[in-house]
Amino acid sequence: MQLERLASWYQTVWHVEEAARDWNNSAVYVDMWAAVCRRAQKLGKGTDPRDWRDGCDAWTAEDQMILDQERPDLASVTDNDDWLDGGIWERTIKTLGDLKKRILDLVSRAVNKEVVGQMRSYRKKNNWVVSGGNDVDTDGQDVDISPEMGSVLPELSVLVVSLSAMLPYGAFVCLIRLLADELDTFLTDRVACAHQFDMRGGLQFVADISAISRVLFASISRNTLNNASQRSLLKSQECGAILSCAADSTSSLTSDSNAAMSLSLEEWGPAIMDTTVDDREALLVLTKLGVSHLTVKQVRQLVGNRSDYACNSITGTP
Repeated sequence: MQLERLASWYQTVWHVEEAARDWNNSAVYVDMWAAVCRRAQKLGKGTDPRDWRDGCDAWTAEDQMILDQERPDLASVTDNDDWLDGGIWERTIKTLGDLKKRILDLVSRAVNKEVVGQMRSYRKKNNWVVSGGNDVDTDGQDVDISPEMGSVLPELSVLVVSLSAMLPYGAFVCLIRLLADELDTFLTDRVACAHQFDMRGGLQFVADISAISRVLFASISRNTLNNASQRSLLKSQECGAILSCAADSTSSLTSDSNAAMSLSLEEWGPAIMDTTVDDREALLVLTKLGVSHLTVKQVRQLVGNRSDYACNSITGTP
């Protein structure tokens, strides 16, 4: 009910704002704005035509004569860019825009709280280490999502569809991006960095991230989809790449896998886990691996969480 009420408020403000924008560009109000700007220019410096409402009840006959003069083009009245771009409804539009942002923020908080609550059982999942997880001979396509994620997705899908029906399209896309950012932080900090994984568990995490992304962006048009989805869940995707990365060169994982890294942990892990290595050097290594949204501390935590990586406690040479 709270979401429906907030969405109804947003729809009302959005409709009024759209109407005000149309009125601001209509001939009658453009002429009225030109007249108000003429009056402001006659009154001299320091007069802002956007303050026309202040004291308008006390306007004199002289004011009325200025307003009723033959109306030239606004550009011939002033070279002030703010005046040229303004209008009678300018401040009303700004007020409505600010109110719209506040309402959308309330909607976002409510949605984030609800979805994170739904993810409680997923956060507590602790069976990411699978027997024989280092012997993976798969292209990643047959790795199923986790049962815990499977129980969350239907509720998430219903919520996303409901939001798409309750909100204007632009607001809906913005809300989904905000939700994706919230989930990205949640999945990184509360799941990936908080549990032990082997390679197969990492592949399951990758499958879960992919499934969440599909549900989140299912109601977004194709024109927006690629741009929105490619900029979402970036930290989680990098977590998945590290957690599903082959532990060593003997691990059997085909090049078509969901894992984004072609090098094994054995090849790049020591350089990251060595605490004597400067963070800037570590970041250069990570950038070459395609990791640019996680911190060095987070990457070290993820590598340390790999139960199938024997060299996960390197501290540097004394």
